[in-house]
Amino acid sequence: MKKRKLRKKFLKIKKRKREPKLVEIYERKFIEALRELRIPLLMLHGAITIGTLGYMILSGGDFINSFYMTIITIGTIGFGEISPGSDTLYGRIFTSFLSLAGIGVFTTSVTVIVRIFFKEDIINLYRAIKMLKDIEKLKDHFIICGYDKTSAWLADALRKRKIDFVVIEERPEALKYLHEHNIKYFITEKPYQRGVLLSAGIKNAKGMVVNLGDDAQNIAVIVTARLLRPNREDFYIFSFASTDGTAQKLEELGANKALVPNKLLATRLAAYIFHTGSAFISDLFDKIAFGEETDIDIFEIRVEEGSPLAGKKLKDIDLRKALKVTVIAIRKESGYLDVTVTGETVIEEGDTLIIFGSPKNLRKAQEVLLKQPQRLWSS
Repeated sequence: MKKRKLRKKFLKIKKRKREPKLVEIYERKFIEALRELRIPLLMLHGAITIGTLGYMILSGGDFINSFYMTIITIGTIGFGEISPGSDTLYGRIFTSFLSLAGIGVFTTSVTVIVRIFFKEDIINLYRAIKMLKDIEKLKDHFIICGYDKTSAWLADALRKRKIDFVVIEERPEALKYLHEHNIKYFITEKPYQRGVLLSAGIKNAKGMVVNLGDDAQNIAVIVTARLLRPNREDFYIFSFASTDGTAQKLEELGANKALVPNKLLATRLAAYIFHTGSAFISDLFDKIAFGEETDIDIFEIRVEEGSPLAGKKLKDIDLRKALKVTVIAIRKESGYLDVTVTGETVIEEGDTLIIFGSPKNLRKAQEVLLKQPQRLWSS
C-alpha cells in the first residue's frame, strides 16, 4: 500500500510541468499585448480590400488607382477622384459609404496601433526580453541582489575590473537609478524566486552579493541560491548582516561570508589608526583588499590532492619569469602562514599559494596553474 502511494506521488512529481523561465513569461505577456492589434488590423485590411475591389469594378480592373483611391478616401486625404468610374453616380455613392465606414475604421486602427507600440509596458517588455536573452550568454559573472549606494560602488568596482554582473532589484523606484548608472543587465523581480535567479544566470555565475537591507530577505535569497548552487567552492555567496549573530546564521545557511557594514567600516578605520607610520603600505593593501586598486592584486590558489604542483620547488615553476607574478606567501593546511618563502620552498598538497601581480597576469596564472601547470617546467 505504501509502495503504491509512493509510486503515485512519484508519477505526480514526474508529470509536473517545468517551471517557465522569466523570458518565457515576458514573451507570453508581449504576445498577449500584441493580440490587441488583431481586430483593428483585420478591420483595416477589410476596409482596404472592399474599397480596392469596389473601385476596380467601377474602373474596369485598374488596381493601382483603385488602391490609391481607397487609401486617400479612408485616410481622409481627398486628392480628388482619380480612379476611372469614381466620378460617376455609382462611384460617388460608393465613395460616400466607404468614407463613412472607412474613416472610423482607419482612425480607430491607427490609434490602437500607435497606443500599442508606444505604450511604455510593451517597450519595457521588449527590452527585458532582449536583456534576458543576453544574460543567458554570460559566464563567470556576479549577481547583485538589491541596489543601493553600496551596490552602486560595488558595480563600479566590478566594471573597472571588466567583470560582468546582473542586478536584481524589485523596487520600481530603483529602476531610474539603474538607468542613470548605466547598469547593462538588470531584472526587476523578486530576487528570492527560483525562476528569477535562474534567469539571472545563476547556473553559469561565479558568485552572488546579497544586499537587500533586510536579514529575512537576505536569508530567503541565500537559501534559494544555495539549493541551486550547493557547492560553496564553486559558487560564492557574500551577504550583509545587521549583527554578528545574524552574520553567523547567514554563513551557516549557505553564505561564504557575511559582513556587518558598521563593523567593517570601523575595522578599516582602525587599520589606519594602528599603522599611521606606514600609511602607504597599509593603504595599498587596504585598497587591494577592497578592490579599489586596479593595477595590482592578490590571488589565492589551493594545491589540491594529486596536483602536479605538489612536490615542486618554487624555483622549478618560476612564476615570476614565466607569468610575471610572485608567490609572496604560502598558507599551510594547518592555518600557518609562511611568509619566508624562497626558491627552495617545496609546494605541498593542501598549500594555498598567495600570489601577487597585475590582474591581467593573475588571470593568466590562474588558468595555467589550474589547467596546465606542466607548461611551467616542461617548456
